[in-house]
Amino acid sequence: MSVQWMRLDRDFLLVQGTDAEKYLHSQLSQSIQGMPVQSSQHSLLLQPTGKLDAVLRVTRLEDTIFVLDMEPGTAEAALLRLKKFMIRVQATIEVVQWQCVALRGPDALTAAQSLGRIPSEGVAVAAWWSSAQGVDLIGPSVADIPADVASPMSESDLHNLRVENGWPTIGIDIEAGCVPGETGLLGVAVSFTKGCYPGQELVERMDSRAAVSPHVLRRVAVALGTQVGDAVAIDGVNSGVVTSVTGTFAIARMSRSASEYGEALQPA
Repeated sequence: MSVQWMRLDRDFLLVQGTDAEKYLHSQLSQSIQGMPVQSSQHSLLLQPTGKLDAVLRVTRLEDTIFVLDMEPGTAEAALLRLKKFMIRVQATIEVVQWQCVALRGPDALTAAQSLGRIPSEGVAVAAWWSSAQGVDLIGPSVADIPADVASPMSESDLHNLRVENGWPTIGIDIEAGCVPGETGLLGVAVSFTKGCYPGQELVERMDSRAAVSPHVLRRVAVALGTQVGDAVAIDGVNSGVVTSVTGTFAIARMSRSASEYGEALQPA
């Protein structure tokens, strides 16, 4: 199998209780109601103004137990935001010290399924846009991957794969406090058919008006040697800035006038 692996530093929040599903559904941009056990999906956590607080992956462990994982250093802020509206809610939210092992490659899902020893409290979840690009094993304790299943991967390898697959990261490509349309994740992290949640008004208003955000993340071709922070010029006019790059692939934050330049981050 063509698979690589490495340990990822992620923050985790454990949400459990009879109202866990109902409360998360009322707070997150993605639809949480009816999620199958051991399934996952991405979501945004927004301020009431619609500005971004965090990018989360929500995994349902049991009917009344969910785990949220996110970029390192963001759990405490997400915890404060989620607890802000917890009034007479039969659920608890706490930071937990879980582990995450990344498997990347076309056979990553098969490799994860072959292990047969993922902790019962944990689960294999899709990474980035889909499990076709890789999976993450998350749980209270996740063992190293045997050499006959996957080969070790470096942080540089993972970075290159992330950029090639067009997956944006908060703090690198996505700025905290930006509007949802600037994340490049609306297609996988926002439901436009669910009920109300903090920040929904801005999301719905921009969607109904087909409005373009002030900046849009795009996948663009660049020259070898391009660096983060370099300008993206179109017909001699600086129209964006490179936020992540590997070889001749880059993720760039483009201005509204250049929102169609390059390709959308999410594969068609």
